[in-house]
Amino acid sequence: MSVKVLYIAGWGRSGTTIVDNILNSHDSVFSTGELFYLWRRGLVQRRKCGCGKQVANCHLWREILDHAYGDSPPDPRELTELQRRVTRVRRTPALIGSPLSSEANEYRRIMTRLYHAIADVTGAKLIVDSSKVPSGAALLPQMGGVEPYLLHMVRDPRAVTHSWMRVTEQPDRGKPAVMDQHNPADSTMHWLVWNTFSERLARTYPNRYLRLRYEDFARAPRATIDELFAFTGVAPLEGPFLDDTTVMLQPNHTVSGNPSRFRTGEITLRADERWRKEQPLGPRLAVTAMALPLLHRYGYRVSVGA
Repeated sequence: MSVKVLYIAGWGRSGTTIVDNILNSHDSVFSTGELFYLWRRGLVQRRKCGCGKQVANCHLWREILDHAYGDSPPDPRELTELQRRVTRVRRTPALIGSPLSSEANEYRRIMTRLYHAIADVTGAKLIVDSSKVPSGAALLPQMGGVEPYLLHMVRDPRAVTHSWMRVTEQPDRGKPAVMDQHNPADSTMHWLVWNTFSERLARTYPNRYLRLRYEDFARAPRATIDELFAFTGVAPLEGPFLDDTTVMLQPNHTVSGNPSRFRTGEITLRADERWRKEQPLGPRLAVTAMALPLLHRYGYRVSVGA
């Protein structure tokens, strides 16, 4: 039986974590969080699982890794280096259109075993991987016994930049820390490249590619989540919605992601539009000019007014 995997792609701060958390709160779904970072952040840097324990000490992830690799688990440091060589974002087109190198095949084999182990241990009908990295999504359709779906999430790049420029605490480390920040030029360049590559993946996901704007999700969260279940062909079991815009988020076992992955309990969903009042005109103009090629394509207004 094939393993259904919904891979969420796109540049960070585009609403992927809240969508991921909501999907995870359905009985038929298991979210890995950003599985791409299991090896470096979870096992090498020993960051926290969504359950609050270090990933290396989380009983569920220990069971998954034992099931996947038995007595011969990959060395996390070696695998981090292999991943770095194979899955640089700029290599996404090569991973789509060329025969895989021996290293890429080895990495694909290791990740295939991991996805199957996640399905076996959790019993989930749908696995959600919110890694976002386009090169990771490029390999998924080439994994045996995996039925892949691609959700490409986008958000107004001015809102994305505003989010990346804010100081955000990082609670998954042992010592107090903050997340990396990106200036307007860096954030927007990543936004352009990651979204362009995510779009190019559509042809490798025939009838299994869906683009979703954060703003559209925020306007109708419950209806959007229902559409995602229809898209993957999974019938949702008991879910977290209390009404059309309120959810009861359940604890999770995400290995990495935005700090909001640790939020649980009742949450009222609304669009984060703080950038319209808080973002200075200079960064807003810079982002608008750089992102112009894709603004119209994704239905965003060029106007820089609030």
